[in-house]
Amino acid sequence: MTNLFEHIAATGEKYANDVALIANGGQGRSYSYAQLIELVKRFSSGLHNRGLLEKPEIGLLSENRPEWCIAYLSIVAAGGTVVPIDPNLTIEEITQLVNLGGLSTMVASSRFEAQLRQTAPHLQILGFDNPSNCHWESIFASDSTSFTTLTNEVAVLIYTSGTTGSPKAVELTHANLIANLEGIRTSIRFGRGDIFLSVLPLHHTFESTCGFLTPLTSGATVVYARSFKSKEILDDIRRNNITVMCGVPLLYEKMYHSIHRGIESASPVKRTLFKMFFALSAIGWKLGMKWGRWLFRSLRVKAGLGSLRMFVSGGAAIPFHIARFFNLIGFDFLQGYGMTECSPVISVHSPDEIEFGSVGRPLPNIEVCIHEEDIAGIGEIIVRGPSITGGYRGNPEKTAELLHDGWLHTGDLGRFHNGHLWITGRKKNVIVSGAGKNIYPEELEERLMESDVVLEAIVFGRKRPTKLGEEIRAIIVPDLEELRFRGVDPKNPDGDLVRKIMEEVIVSVNASMADFKRIEAFDVLMTELEKNASKKVKRFLYK
Repeated sequence: MTNLFEHIAATGEKYANDVALIANGGQGRSYSYAQLIELVKRFSSGLHNRGLLEKPEIGLLSENRPEWCIAYLSIVAAGGTVVPIDPNLTIEEITQLVNLGGLSTMVASSRFEAQLRQTAPHLQILGFDNPSNCHWESIFASDSTSFTTLTNEVAVLIYTSGTTGSPKAVELTHANLIANLEGIRTSIRFGRGDIFLSVLPLHHTFESTCGFLTPLTSGATVVYARSFKSKEILDDIRRNNITVMCGVPLLYEKMYHSIHRGIESASPVKRTLFKMFFALSAIGWKLGMKWGRWLFRSLRVKAGLGSLRMFVSGGAAIPFHIARFFNLIGFDFLQGYGMTECSPVISVHSPDEIEFGSVGRPLPNIEVCIHEEDIAGIGEIIVRGPSITGGYRGNPEKTAELLHDGWLHTGDLGRFHNGHLWITGRKKNVIVSGAGKNIYPEELEERLMESDVVLEAIVFGRKRPTKLGEEIRAIIVPDLEELRFRGVDPKNPDGDLVRKIMEEVIVSVNASMADFKRIEAFDVLMTELEKNASKKVKRFLYK
């Protein structure tokens, strides 16, 4: 099988009557595997019949919904190249990507049609919702008998977030994506009976590979969440008996704080019981036993998470204590590591081999090495294997920076221990002390966020005006809801009191660190840190 759609179709033939996709948190339209395959074949044939693949790149712009997936699979089945676009971008940014990619056809939901017709009048827009214009179903072939799978090597062209400079266009082939799917399925067990909740934007490679393609090649069902709001996500989980969810650290941090606040507001007896059970679960974990599954069953049910068996975290590093917490209360909480240029998964925990703080073992079909490691075994993570991109389209200079002698240079620093990969930081984020010592800000950020009163933190270096080296500074976002228990009014917080409490956190963290790693100055921010489309903090804004 050389076309990505063939892998989906093979699964669909086995489970034709099973539900594949459900819209609107389980309350919208659903598609069986048989319906999904039929619609893909008809839309794919229609794209050919109308001559819309003379230029193979076709844009895809929509909120998360089943039709996004049908359009994606139709384009690749027909030998086209999907260009997914972030629906949270401004119309100016979307138009920039349309022009950069030289797109002539776009499949889009109704909220974008009118603006696109003004800013990109040359575009042929196939709308999901508006029958008065060119509705996408108007070009469907009458039946699927004329369908033929075609393969254009590049399946998807993904524009990076572009937080600095122009975005780069990552080429991923059918072979890249198929190899990544095979590596994921070897490492983690998914199958018929699993129900995924899709929360993250589908244009992002993490969600596209792990929350869309992986379940559909495993016979699972995907339910599209109504929003990113915590209450609606919990309601969608309960209503649909969700078993698996992929998310970014920000989502899990909010869930952690919500559960923790519930524990703190419980009676003294219940809080004491929780602490006793948590300690027991930690002992069991060291013995290789997951006692949290039955010790905390009632807590998970009460929190609306009773059906969930697995969380997968990716997109950024998650604090050690949050991953540990979810595992000890009975979930399989897996952390992975990847990047768009790797399709994207490089490594991930197996449910039977979880080491808190690591990002698991590399996928079995990927080779990972530590380049130019120092005395502590830390160096740049480099990767090679069949899921690695061939480079950036039309950008040989950036491609040459990324790929050397067959190895992809991630720009991330890490080390190996017990066969697991541990990320220590980002190469460009390293702070250098006056004595020339390297300080990894991610280590300090994790320690700060171990405090229940810290919601977010970012640590960075700032050059000293008269001395060598960099001053270590932090920006802390307090958890105002948690600070209620410390006498702070969340609606009208006393800035001096909040700063005093944050100073106590800084002092506590510094006491546990070597002198050269200690935070020297900090600021308090009452709003969340700004993030890009991938929910990663825009570090450059805070230096």
